[in-house]
Formats: sequence, C-alpha cells, structure tokens
Amino acid sequence: TEAMKILFVSALMPYPLHSGGQVRVYNLLSRLSRHHEITLVTFLRDLSDKRYEKELPFCKKIITVYRGSAWQPGYVARSLLGDKPLLLTSYTHTRLREEIRRELEDFQYDLIHIEPWYVWPSLPTATIPMVVATHNIEYEVYTEYVHRFPIVPLRPGYYWDVLKLCCWEKRVWKHASHVVAVSQDDASVIRKSVRSAVPVSVVPNGVDVSSFRFETKKPGGVPVFLFVGSFMWMQNRDAVQWLMKSIWPMLAKRFSGAILRIVGRSMPPKLRELVANTRVTLLEHVENIEEEFHNADVLMAPIRIGGGTSFKILEAMACGLPVVTTTLGAAGLNVAHGRELLIANTEDKLVEAASLLVRSPKKRGEITRYARKTIERNYAWDTIAKSLDLV
Repeated sequence: TEAMKILFVSALMPYPLHSGGQVRVYNLLSRLSRHHEITLVTFLRDLSDKRYEKELPFCKKIITVYRGSAWQPGYVARSLLGDKPLLLTSYTHTRLREEIRRELEDFQYDLIHIEPWYVWPSLPTATIPMVVATHNIEYEVYTEYVHRFPIVPLRPGYYWDVLKLCCWEKRVWKHASHVVAVSQDDASVIRKSVRSAVPVSVVPNGVDVSSFRFETKKPGGVPVFLFVGSFMWMQNRDAVQWLMKSIWPMLAKRFSGAILRIVGRSMPPKLRELVANTRVTLLEHVENIEEEFHNADVLMAPIRIGGGTSFKILEAMACGLPVVTTTLGAAGLNVAHGRELLIANTEDKLVEAASLLVRSPKKRGEITRYARKTIERNYAWDTIAKSLDLV
C-alpha cells in the first residue's frame, strides 16, 4: 500500500504489554510503521509511564497527556452534570485537543486513527479521514456489569451513564470514515447502527506466534489450573469472583491437591480476601506469561461479561494449553466447542470440561494441536496488520 503519514491516538500507552489493548496497539504499530510514518498520541494512567516511550522506537513522534484514573472527583462530577458518560469525560482534554489541532495544521497528515473510539472527545474538527477502532461494544459490556452490580439502589444511576455511553458510541461510529471491529459479532452490531453510511471491517486480535512456542505438557501429577487477566477490567474481576466462589471449590474437591494460579495485576481488596487462606496462588508481576501457560494443565476463562476477543485465550491456544471458557468467552473467535477448546456455561459443566482435559490425554492432544493450527492460520499479527493496512 502507499506510504501514509498517520496520527494514531491511543487510550493507553502501548507498553508494557500488560493488557490486551496494549498488546494489540503495540503489535499493530510496530508492523504498520514498516510502511507508514506514525505519530502516536497517548494518554498516561501514571506519569512514570512516560519512560516507556523508548520502547516504541518505530513511532516517528510521541505526544503524551496525563489522564490518571477515571474515578477522579473532577471526572465524576463532570459526568454527573454533563451529557457525556464517565468513560468519555475522562478522555476529554482541552489542552490535548489544541495540541492535536496544531499538529494537524503544521504537518501534512493523511489519516487519523483512534483506538479505542472513546478518545474521540479530545479530537479537534478535522477534514482528513478518521478510522475508529473498537475493542468491544462498550455499552453492552457496561450494561451486563450494571445488571450484576450488587448494590441494587445504585443501579439506576449506572444505567443512566450506560444510556449516555450507548448514544455517544453510536454517534462516534457514524462520524467515522471507517470503523474497525475485532470480531464479526461486533461488526454486525456496528453495521446495524451505521446502516450503509460507514464501512465496517474486522481486524481481529492476535498472537505473536514467534514468541509463544507450542509445547504440550506431559500428563500426570497434580493438575494445575490457570486464570490470566488484568483486574483493571470488570470482565476479569467478575470471572475470578465466579471462579473462586463456585467453580474452584468443586475442582479442588474433585482433584485432591489441585493448584489454581491466578495471574493478573491490580486485584482489588475484596478479591484478595477470596484468595487469602486458600490453595490459590496470586501472581501480580509475571514477566514471562509463556512459562505460566506451559506449566499449567488447563486455562480457566469463565467469562460472563464481555465483548471483543480474549488475548489470554488466543495466547493459551498458541502455547498448547487447552482452554475451558464460556460461550461469551469464545465469542468473536473462529473456534468451535470440542475442536479448539471446550465451552460450558454453568459451574457443573465447566468443571466437567476441565476434568475431561485433565483425564484424557488424547482429547487434550487433539484440541491443542488444532488450536495451534487455527492461531497460525487466522491470528498471526503479521497477517492481521496487513488487513488493517488495507483499511
């Protein structure tokens, strides 16, 4: 494709690779920069994150602005009093909007790419094309979260915020020159909203297949179950709560001496209390997640809130670790129950699926080999980056 000068606006510094969004943006930028000149504009959760600029040498220029946590009094107050939901309020930065406006005036950019869509409030009005990337259908994710929120009297206030989120999400899609979704399921939702006014393409999440080697663990010994996910995201907090309260006790009873390892950063205190005084190991600072995949017997991904596609499932499949997940956890992936992974939606069925993978080396081998082939065929970053290049 023809070389372009791209202004790429990211909600999160794309390094270190601690969350799915960081993995996605880092891998796409590193590959797109081989053909295009990219200026990265990114928000910082912590001012110390500026040090990671040196890990992004493929970007021609990097512009940063401090955002911090969404739950700051100023953001919360403006979301309560204004027309934007909290998510968008926390990405509304007047100074950055002015800085981007000057950047667009001073340099000849061909394209603006925003990822995800909710950084849109910090963009000035521009005449060049804008690609809007989505990682989830956010209003669907937040609706499910509010539906499960334990303090019932607070739900109406949260539903109001979700209603505003839904309106803004659809509005931004309609302002785009092109919308990028991570799955066909998400793309279908977006197409229904924009009708034929805006083209919608699928650029899935992926795996660096050279970094995640395929290796099948020998059966036998005490089974090790693994959960992986950043607790910055509500989907993972809910999944671990369900795992610890309902699923793990049944697995621990069935497999004497079984081990559960939870890998994830920023675990909230209430979840820590669930983990305390159990045969569960919490690992918050794992530098090599590949080792965790290779040392486990089954990845447990009991996702009840979600959208987009799960990086931990893709990476486990690449490594040869069999996956047990829900219909929602597998949504958006080109996989089938019994072929690349096992799908179940109740505690009993999830435990049965995990037990099958522990006790049947033959089934485990069939699933892991097919899963790796699917990753190499459909989810390698080099292939995925080419599809975004076409967009």
